[in-house]
Amino acid sequence: MAESKYIVMFPFMAQGHFIPFLSLAKMFASQGLTVSFLTTTACAPKLQSQALGSSIRIVPLSFPLIPGLPPACESTDLLTHNEAQLLFISSHNLCQPFEDWLEQVMAETSRKPICIISDVFLPWTAHSASKFGIPRVAFHTTGAMAASLLQYLFTNPVSEIISDRQVIEIRDRCISVDLRRSELPQMLRSEFFFSPYNVLPVLQQAYGLGKESCAATVVNTFDGLEAEYVRYLEESTGKPVWCIASLRKPQQGIDNESECIHWLDTQKENSVIYVSFGSQAFLSEDQTKALARGIAASNQPFIWTIKDPVGGRVNSCDFLPEGFIEATRDRGKVIHGWVPQLLILSHPSTAFFMTHCGWNSTLESITAGVPMVGWPMAFDQFANARLVIEQLGFGLQICEGYDAIPSSDIVETTVKAAMTAEIGREMRQRALKIKESINEASCNLSVKAFVSYILGLGLDEYK
Repeated sequence: MAESKYIVMFPFMAQGHFIPFLSLAKMFASQGLTVSFLTTTACAPKLQSQALGSSIRIVPLSFPLIPGLPPACESTDLLTHNEAQLLFISSHNLCQPFEDWLEQVMAETSRKPICIISDVFLPWTAHSASKFGIPRVAFHTTGAMAASLLQYLFTNPVSEIISDRQVIEIRDRCISVDLRRSELPQMLRSEFFFSPYNVLPVLQQAYGLGKESCAATVVNTFDGLEAEYVRYLEESTGKPVWCIASLRKPQQGIDNESECIHWLDTQKENSVIYVSFGSQAFLSEDQTKALARGIAASNQPFIWTIKDPVGGRVNSCDFLPEGFIEATRDRGKVIHGWVPQLLILSHPSTAFFMTHCGWNSTLESITAGVPMVGWPMAFDQFANARLVIEQLGFGLQICEGYDAIPSSDIVETTVKAAMTAEIGREMRQRALKIKESINEASCNLSVKAFVSYILGLGLDEYK
């Protein structure tokens, strides 16, 4: 039945969103569905190289030139923070190209797609789906806890959230969470928050439509990992919620020959802390120096990947304290640029992951059974850190906030605790236990159940 069906998938243009969308597309392809994977013309070539198999077709849409955005830079990992905000609020300019493509493909095939799975961050796709009578499924590329808290925050009156309270008490349906003001998305922390772009109304629309105008919700998480928050999403939307995340495994091949893997091969088991802050978090000179001093003082083996800020002419390795690399050469490895993160996390020498708590990195840490030392910086990362530290119990925190400068003393004592104290051993045991509870068979069952649900909807009720 599924062989003759096709599905449309449309992620927001960011590396952190492409990864789970592509993983989901491959799972659908394994179920016999054909996937039309939509993105912009500039993003298409890179995605094409990652979309293995003929069942996934990358469809490029022309993104109109937006004043303020560099030409052909149509993914947030190629943009500054403010430019990324502009891309977000301008994504509706893809509406007409998207609808033109839908009309063309339906005319050519005489069939509608069985559904449109679109990013929560592309709220305007709800209107397009309704216009063509196609069910829309909202995809949260965050976890369920973050999706629940962000949905609550962006669909309730802002004036209540940005009151003078330093602790925001969230009591709604089955969730009860106290958030510190510092854990709120930046645009909700103060009435005086300034951004050159009016991001807040678009986020409110995104989460509002994700709550109200969808046939179902898919969340990038595993069954059982965030059960109470999945239940909250189900109760607040009145529609089924599917937990579908992939067990991403390191690919054997040329990456195994990289210098960082060879270096890890020389280290003792569970002896190395891996330090990386994702594709879009870039540390300032003061932040880098403070972190480096704490890592050096801990006397623990480490591997640290350092990336340069977008659009700058800066080598971020120059931010390291003078003499740092020489002083730590016998027990540390600094990599400038990309590293095979999945291979590093799955390596027997890796004991802990120091991270910004982005959700893709968090899931990779969970599936590798590696506990975390967190420095959440923005948006969903605060909720992810909460989940890992307070609910799953395999994390510590050194700092929070994009502009914060960590205390070198806290970095030192936290790294020592993680690597040498009993608390670190306990967290490694918890992380391994959670890893063992997640299996490929369960993930495949979730995909099959979702496909059956979508196939059973029928299109008539959406006309």
